[in-house]
Amino acid sequence: MSALAALPGRFPRLHATTFVRLVCLIFALSAVLAALGPVRRIAQTCGWRLGRGAPSLFHRLLCRGLGVRVRRLGAFTAGRKQLIVANHVSWLDIPVLASLAPMSFLAKKEIGEHPVGREIVAMQGVVYVDRRRRSCIPSVNRCMAKTMRAGSPVVLFAEATTGDGNRLLRFRSSHFEAVRQAASDDDFETAIIQPVYLVYSRLAGLPMSRSERPRVAWYGEMTFLRHFFRFVRGGGVICDVCIGAPIRVVPGLDRKSAARLAEASVRELAARARAAPGAAVFPAREKAYIGGDLWRP
Repeated sequence: MSALAALPGRFPRLHATTFVRLVCLIFALSAVLAALGPVRRIAQTCGWRLGRGAPSLFHRLLCRGLGVRVRRLGAFTAGRKQLIVANHVSWLDIPVLASLAPMSFLAKKEIGEHPVGREIVAMQGVVYVDRRRRSCIPSVNRCMAKTMRAGSPVVLFAEATTGDGNRLLRFRSSHFEAVRQAASDDDFETAIIQPVYLVYSRLAGLPMSRSERPRVAWYGEMTFLRHFFRFVRGGGVICDVCIGAPIRVVPGLDRKSAARLAEASVRELAARARAAPGAAVFPAREKAYIGGDLWRP
């Protein structure tokens, strides 16, 4: 069996069929970006909804080409200002979530420094943050609130970094203030925090063990290209997107309480997903912060 090396001596070797598949995927994605990107950018500038579904089409194609099957468990709430709060496992998390519905992302400013990355996220919708400068947090929160008021949910990976896929890190509270700002312009009943738990549950058709999670999880000192080539050499994966009950934003909910609520909800989703992989039933009722209680249905 023949094999092709992407960069001999530096990256894992790719089978010829995998190499051809990646080349075809690059051409297909480039065609979609060239055809729909300018239209979407013009619509964004003019405040139109034209081409709003183009990013989801792009990311569905990307997931399909990479062998990622997305299973949605639960449903997103429609018609409200939303802060979608999710755990963070891999660079794959962005195409997985974006393939489900139009949404914007809070992203590191380094992504916007690369021409291709900048074009992709611009079509998608993005709010940049410089994590090395805490002084920029208030302005970033204002941009997030403006995006939510315009009708686009904003995705916040509240761990502020990727993990190994086996545990959740503590949620940072800094950007939960954005959803309070989005709510206070009208009334608090129109804003929610939507908890989401991402779990890569199967690899090559078999349940993924803890030791196999680094095939998908991208964390620590892993370099992107080495991880990418290692991932595409393996079999396809299934990602379960577990969507929990929305948390209603009320006047007494401060950002730290909101972060605790969201973290507790995502941990609850994780426990349910582990107990019944691929078949968990997630609640549809809203949760509300009541005084000192975490939540009450």
